[in-house]
Amino acid sequence: MARLPAALAGHGWRTLLLAEGHAYPYLLQRGAKPDMVNHSITASEILDQLKPRLVAVGTSENPDTFGFKLVQAAHALGIKTLGVIDAFGNADYRFRGQTDNPLAYVPEWLAVPDQWTQEAYISLGYHPDHVTVCGHPHYDYVLDIRARLERENMRKLRRKMFPANKKDAPVVVFVSEISTGLNPGKYNRTPDYTLQGRGKLTGRTEIVLEEFLDALAVLESRPYLVLRMHPKNTREELASFLRGFDYVSEKEDPLGLVYASDLVVGMTTMLLMEAAIMGKTTLSIVPRSDEKRSLPTLMAGITPCVTTREELRAVLPVLLERCSRKEADNKKKGFIQYGSLQKTVAFIEDLLTRNSSSIMNKKNGRISNH
Repeated sequence: MARLPAALAGHGWRTLLLAEGHAYPYLLQRGAKPDMVNHSITASEILDQLKPRLVAVGTSENPDTFGFKLVQAAHALGIKTLGVIDAFGNADYRFRGQTDNPLAYVPEWLAVPDQWTQEAYISLGYHPDHVTVCGHPHYDYVLDIRARLERENMRKLRRKMFPANKKDAPVVVFVSEISTGLNPGKYNRTPDYTLQGRGKLTGRTEIVLEEFLDALAVLESRPYLVLRMHPKNTREELASFLRGFDYVSEKEDPLGLVYASDLVVGMTTMLLMEAAIMGKTTLSIVPRSDEKRSLPTLMAGITPCVTTREELRAVLPVLLERCSRKEADNKKKGFIQYGSLQKTVAFIEDLLTRNSSSIMNKKNGRISNH
């Protein structure tokens, strides 16, 4: 969403960007100018004052997000609604709120980044004519950053990012996550976990961190290790792991950090995917086999994914050896196409200029409104 207001303004549209929680400071850092959600007035009052042509919402791990209230109020007022989805993971949880219905609060239109996300919502019963693949505007941003960084001297960038790496050892960045999310049950050890860690901790992130550090411990030479904290992580919750890393990153530009590294390891966080888009060697470690479908880069075979200790210990030295030879990542990334921002803007403009959101119900031939 960060680049959409400015892009729409360039086409003559006025926008109001509302945010709350961690999204607010993130959007500020990205150069957007969001307004904080004011909970002293209702969603209906906001829409009644603004009288927008379209209400567009993202998704949140908060099952009581204000976005659901905006969607409900817009539907009641006859205002078109659009959901913008970043990836196909947890499709059945993004619009359910506190209900058992995965489409309880779904907008009448969806803009999605790829065919996997499109298929995920259609499989839930969403009307196929109302979900459109637009690419991902954020991919454009990541590719722009990569182009800028490619013009810089890599040696100087590495010295700036990792000044304590005096021997210029291979840099491995582990990008962390929190052990909770839209489907909280999968973030703690369950019988289907194929990774066990050291046996005591039960959090998904903690188990993966233990396996990762133990796999590195048996290597002949140790790389320079960086732990990149998730914005929702605290040092307290990962305190027992900090000594296993040479550096803990919290404030640095995350894209610059992963670009200057040699290998980026994580689970299913967006930063792992951003690293792959930038052409870095990446590795996903997940404790359940069905998580292999959690990111588009995993689905496309760009990022290798391991789910057992044996797989991890086999692939890690291979990837580090590849990094030491400075092999470029020339894999074709067919689903990552530059121009997603303008494609998304064009789709939104199409929605704004349509006379009606009515569609033909193909099953019974009746006109219905989502």
